Amino acid sequence: MASIEEIRNTRLEKLKILNEKGINAYPIKTKRDYSLAEVAEKFEKLEGKDDVSVVGRIISLRPQGGLVFITLDDGTAHFQALIKKDLVNSDVFDLFSSTVDIGDFVAVSGSLFLTKRNEKTVEVKSWTMLAKSLRPLPEKWHGLQDVEERFRRRYLDLLMSSEVKDRFVLRSKLVTEIRSFYNADGYIEVETPRLQTLAGGATARPFVTHHNALGIDFNLTIAQELYLKKLVVGGFNKVYEIGRKFRNEGIDATHNPEFTMLESQESYADALSQRQFIEKLFKYLVKKLFNTDSFLYDGNKIEFGNDFAVITFYDLLRRFALIENPESITREQLLLKANQLGVDVDRVEPMEKILDAIYKKTCRPKLVQPTFIIDYPLSFNPFAKRKEDTPELIDRFQLVAGGIELVNAFSELNNPIDQAERYLEQDKKSRKGDKDISPSDKEYLEAMEYGMPPNGGIGIGIDRLAMLFSDVKNVKEVILFPTLKPKEEGGGKKERKIGVAVINKSAGLAPWQQLNTVAHLSASLGARKGKSLFFQEEIQTKDEKSIALNIQNALMIKEAKSNSDLAELARVAREAGLLVTEFTREMLVTTDDKKVIAATKLKNLNEIEYLGVLVFGEKTAVEKLTEKFGLFA
Repeated sequence: MASIEEIRNTRLEKLKILNEKGINAYPIKTKRDYSLAEVAEKFEKLEGKDDVSVVGRIISLRPQGGLVFITLDDGTAHFQALIKKDLVNSDVFDLFSSTVDIGDFVAVSGSLFLTKRNEKTVEVKSWTMLAKSLRPLPEKWHGLQDVEERFRRRYLDLLMSSEVKDRFVLRSKLVTEIRSFYNADGYIEVETPRLQTLAGGATARPFVTHHNALGIDFNLTIAQELYLKKLVVGGFNKVYEIGRKFRNEGIDATHNPEFTMLESQESYADALSQRQFIEKLFKYLVKKLFNTDSFLYDGNKIEFGNDFAVITFYDLLRRFALIENPESITREQLLLKANQLGVDVDRVEPMEKILDAIYKKTCRPKLVQPTFIIDYPLSFNPFAKRKEDTPELIDRFQLVAGGIELVNAFSELNNPIDQAERYLEQDKKSRKGDKDISPSDKEYLEAMEYGMPPNGGIGIGIDRLAMLFSDVKNVKEVILFPTLKPKEEGGGKKERKIGVAVINKSAGLAPWQQLNTVAHLSASLGARKGKSLFFQEEIQTKDEKSIALNIQNALMIKEAKSNSDLAELARVAREAGLLVTEFTREMLVTTDDKKVIAATKLKNLNEIEYLGVLVFGEKTAVEKLTEKFGLFA
């Protein structure tokens, strides 16, 4: 069997044949009268026409001497075409036979007829290459066997599997119907920032990026909740947003770092009214998408026509984890129970995280039919109202079906005093090393103090809902391009990065100036790379005090004998795509950036005196560029 590279070379030769004949294998214009679905539907009406033009990708070729049967796919349907040597010019047929492959896009024109097997067919009188493919498609019956390759090359996965394509069509319809339901109920759709100076609204770790022009770090949004509630303060009674969220957490069957969520806020609503809203929404969705009240998931018939079950969080632990007293159980008893249940937890984890881990292992998988879980402990969410009759609980619910958490909602806390106290608890957890917290947000507290009406908030995981409705067990199956680790060439591990600062020995710097140069180069690196340099920001001592953790990359100091050596290093490093920071004489003379800029503009690059250059990037590349420099003495 020919290798991919051999097949590609053969196809390049075919492309060369077309080019030599003056044929553009990638033309601008496409002649198309009807889609293939329309041709199949209107076949009898079009059968008498002499010239019908259709297009598509060739998915099969069946040569039989002086004729070739072709199957076209234009994304709407499959349709057969037939090119015959005795009908078209011999050169036209030979060019087709010698240059066309499965995977190519072509336009064909001709008349319609029925074959002896009663198959609708277009008899080709002329053809045009629309796009010459250079790589072969996976074999139809084997496709992409490697699951990760399916996700990595989703375009081939969609092309070779109608089931996969249908799944994403279903997802699109799902989102459309959710929008329709919300809009019909009087909600308006809004957009909130993806770049946020503070990652709030949920207890999760954010991704951090740096804005060069503003010179500050931003967090990619982990939730839009706080912005939506600011809109409630501003007088919007019903708002929602469907958008991408980013959480710097683990990847598993139900978690992808980049995911889609709907969040909504409704003034004067509470958890109970939002539960009623969610039950109506889900029954509407199932009816719209399946034209029935039930569907199969993981071999189980999921019934949405009945009233949804309701159970408290503690009763759930009593029933499935056999914890008799979850309200009053001690830490040691809970750790022992977790061990007995085979739940892996860290002994220093907060109580709520241990309870949650036990729930996820022993309770959630048992909830096959739609079930509302209500009445969570206060520590589970810093934004939910306390229950008035039991203030140690919050007025929150989650919806689970098929063992999947689909909805998180609660009566929103609108008391700024209580919210400030909850924030203090979150900050205390942060100081102890917990990264899954929602930090104090003074701007949000200020908005609350202007007066926030009672309101109910809802969060719906669109990806998980698509999993349930399309009967798949891995969230990557419902995300077109899920997050994957880059494919390493040669199967090696990703190389770590280092930084090397090179000091100009010929500049005659005093020791303090040399130290100052290294400090400025390092600070400039930190500003450009941001928090990505950290493994984590802080570590905790035994007595719960915080120490700022150093960056995880090695930094070396070397010395150059001349200014020209540093100028050359900066130039070559930039050309190699490495990060470069520089410290010049003008930067040492003054800390006033305006004066530095003005003085630098008066000089050509070859007139600049470099006091130091720092190069940061892959270890091998940096070491190769700086190997000629000796260690700083």
